Amino acid sequence: MRWTKEITPAQVLQLIRAEPDPRKALLIFDSATAEYPSGFRHDLPTFSLMATRLAAAGLLPAAESLLERVPSELGRPPSEASFLVLLRAHGRAHRPLDALRLFRQAPTRFRLHPSHRSYTALLAVLVAENRLALARGLYNHMREAGVPPTVVSYNVLLKALCSAATSGVSAATGTVDAALRVFGRMPDRGCPPDSCSYNTLIDGLCKIGRVEEAQELFRQMDSNGCSPTVVTYTTLIHGLCRSDRLEEALKVFDEMGQRGVDPNIITYSSLVDGLCKGGRSLKAMVLLDRMVAECRPPNTITYSSIIHGLCKEGRLREAVEVLDSMRLQGRKPDAGLYGKLIKGLCDSGRFQEAANYLDEMVLSGISPNRVTWSLHMRIHNMVVVGLCAKNVSTRAFQVYQSMRTRSISTETETFHFLVECFCKKGDVHKAARIVSEMLLEGCVPYQDTWRIIMGGYWERRKVREAAELMWDQLVVD
Repeated sequence: MRWTKEITPAQVLQLIRAEPDPRKALLIFDSATAEYPSGFRHDLPTFSLMATRLAAAGLLPAAESLLERVPSELGRPPSEASFLVLLRAHGRAHRPLDALRLFRQAPTRFRLHPSHRSYTALLAVLVAENRLALARGLYNHMREAGVPPTVVSYNVLLKALCSAATSGVSAATGTVDAALRVFGRMPDRGCPPDSCSYNTLIDGLCKIGRVEEAQELFRQMDSNGCSPTVVTYTTLIHGLCRSDRLEEALKVFDEMGQRGVDPNIITYSSLVDGLCKGGRSLKAMVLLDRMVAECRPPNTITYSSIIHGLCKEGRLREAVEVLDSMRLQGRKPDAGLYGKLIKGLCDSGRFQEAANYLDEMVLSGISPNRVTWSLHMRIHNMVVVGLCAKNVSTRAFQVYQSMRTRSISTETETFHFLVECFCKKGDVHKAARIVSEMLLEGCVPYQDTWRIIMGGYWERRKVREAAELMWDQLVVD
């Protein structure tokens, strides 16, 4: 770069901000001191900005090196804000151990002694990465170092304890009880719980089925001067639905409206899912209409829950109406949603409609991937078998051909039903073709499959052709 005779920190700061590429911004930063090695020094805001840019871009070693230069070049430690940015960047990069290393090196490497903000930031990183043992150890270290905890650090500890609620019943109960003890000590330590503290504990209690205790905490909030938020209501509603206490969940939902707390998409989705699983899909549809009326468009998960619930209750007409409504809202059904509707149609014996929805999936560009492969295979085979059972051979063969074109595996049972269906129709040659394709795919026909196709040839008095076919297949095997 060509610099003016006098470089000011403000000029460098402006150039760094204007450069979108952080690597080029670092070149600008270094060229300033290279141009005037003895007459110019960056100030702390410039160091902080450059370190923040590098950390945000994931250039963590470069950001660390830059912060390390601050004490030697300015004779003072970097700002704690820059250090916190770097800690959190390691968290976003899923590198909790590097964040812990950086924290431990701070006094010697950066001449920076961590405060409660640094402890809290590192605690949050460790908890987010499920390093709960390290988080509890850091909390104890924080107390030993004489750093006073804050409500925020307490909340991180509560989250760490309640996050262990997925590690087994006995372990979960013990850690949530420990969280309750920490919660009870907070007022004595000068840190009265806030709504986040209550939300964390209510969620932890609901996850292990202790919904009554969660409700009691919920009732205590107002008396302790802490109003429930939409997160509090949503957490409790979700816990009540998981415990099949739908009437209580509906009462809590009504209370939200009375207190002027607007439900969000997660609130509605939790309640809709609970109602559908509890066999009350029509009530869930009322909520769906309310969401649309309130300009809170349901997401794919909400629609999927309702369609699944309606299909389980045999309300296929309503399920199809919900699917149409979903399209009108601009939502594209996914493989899972189509799978639930197709299974519902098959369970009701409506295989032709199920086949039509399979075609719709293809036209919509929904192809099997690593995650949905088994689902695609299951519903396609289900439809073919059902069509064969109804003797709709032409449609069954169309679906089978679509499966082969899209490399969706055909099950042995499906092959068997196809062979049986075409033999009953007298189309033995097509049945024989299916057997040949079956063998090419590595499927071994059932004994009954051989018996059916041999019987088909025998009835047509083509015994020699049948014998030759059987001989050829046995030789191939």
